[in-house]
Amino acid sequence: MTERDKKMIDIIPEEISNAMIEAIEPIAPPSAISSELKARVMARIRGKKSFDLITIKAEEGEWITLMPGVEKKILNESADGKIQSYLLKMAPGSTFPPHEHVADEECLMLEGEAMFGDLCLRAGDYHVAKKGSKHGLVSTEKGAVAFIRACNPVF
Repeated sequence: MTERDKKMIDIIPEEISNAMIEAIEPIAPPSAISSELKARVMARIRGKKSFDLITIKAEEGEWITLMPGVEKKILNESADGKIQSYLLKMAPGSTFPPHEHVADEECLMLEGEAMFGDLCLRAGDYHVAKKGSKHGLVSTEKGAVAFIRACNPVF
């Protein structure tokens, strides 16, 4: 913007400049340019992964029975299946066998409480089991729902 343009902006009151802008009739580009431009924009949009959204409502998705009283609902999974985000639901009185972690696993308790060996996790508690760590028996008296994010999930 030139100095002259800046001075003109200061001289013309905003309501007049806005009226002038609104009075200008839009000019459509020639159809060949318009089609090409639209094709380029759409190609860029399709190439962007950032527009991918996943929403799973509480009543949606499939619960997979892992063992009596223990179910898993996969929320998201990497293309190679090695990373999963899922809900783990344990019915009151259910248990989950001891296991070793082949990669880091994050757990956020959403409802209820569960014992991870001698560690009690309640709603709102966060826990990370690092690669190579082992859990004792996982059990719950009241029932529990946890959000889990794991690489190479055990179950």
